[in-house]
Parts: sequence; C-alpha cells; structure tokens
Amino acid sequence: MSGVPCYSISDVVDTTGISAFTIRYYDKCGFFPDLARDHRGVRSFSQADITQLLFVDALRKSGLSIEGIQYFVKLQKRGAATQAERLEIVRDQETVLEYQISELKESLKRLHAASMELSASDSSQ
Repeated sequence: MSGVPCYSISDVVDTTGISAFTIRYYDKCGFFPDLARDHRGVRSFSQADITQLLFVDALRKSGLSIEGIQYFVKLQKRGAATQAERLEIVRDQETVLEYQISELKESLKRLHAASMELSASDSSQ
C-alpha cells in the first residue's frame, strides 16, 4: 500500500469505528499484505491501509466470504491485469446488497402494516 504508515490501531479504531479485534482478525487473514510493523511487531497503518480496511469491511458486510476477500486481495497484488475480474466481484456484491435492501424494504413495509393494524385494534378496545 502507498502512504507513510503513521496511524496506530487505536487511531484506526477511532477513525473507522471498526473494532481493534476485527482489524487484527482482518490482518491475520492477510487483507493487508504490506502493513508496516515496528521492531516489536506493532502495526502501523497508512491512509491507504485505512482505505483498504474500509473496503474489506464493506466486502465482508456485503456477504463475501473470508476466502473470497483473500482471493480479491491476491488479485489486487497482481495489479492491472486483474482489474476486470475484481470489477466483476465488486459488481456481484453490489447486486447482492441491492437485493438484500429490496427484501429488507419489503419486510419493513409488512411490519409497518402489522404495527398499524395492532395500533388500530388497541385503540378500538
């Protein structure tokens, strides 16, 4: 990753809201192959690492498996030759999220209708 490593894990937690446990787990999964460490092994994050963290977290929250993200990171390391495949993965995850949002909106609509019915029946008693 580019950028000068200058952020501690606590800085990254404060900036992103992602827990230190999750950040360490993502690191152990290999999602930050170029993450800097000092002589004691303490992680030091660059702005590019934080950008990668936010992207990886979005992939994970979209439902992409750990193995899928590891594959994506390997593709990233291979560079421009893998751009089309990486774009396909991102677009697939966008489609997954759009479907989930649609399903959640429909569920919310049904719950609102049930709530209205329950409120109406409570007030008529």
